Amino acid sequence: MDTKEKDVERRQEMEDRAFDTMRKAGELKEEGRMRKEEGKVRSSRLWIWLGVLVLIFILVYWLFAIGTFGDLANWFNG
Repeated sequence: MDTKEKDVERRQEMEDRAFDTMRKAGELKEEGRMRKEEGKVRSSRLWIWLGVLVLIFILVYWLFAIGTFGDLANWFNG
């Protein structure tokens, strides 16, 4: 009986270790999902700021192209 009890205890320990490993894997997956979501938010913010900067550049270029700044600064005669 002792060997059977030891065998049962050993199997129970192996199962406990396997379940602990599975729980840790699940926690790691959840942590990975959270990090991925944070990365998406950061990336989205960066793309929005890049778009804003590009739009500002286009607006300034357009204003120079039509001569608005030149007229305001009296660069042009007329």
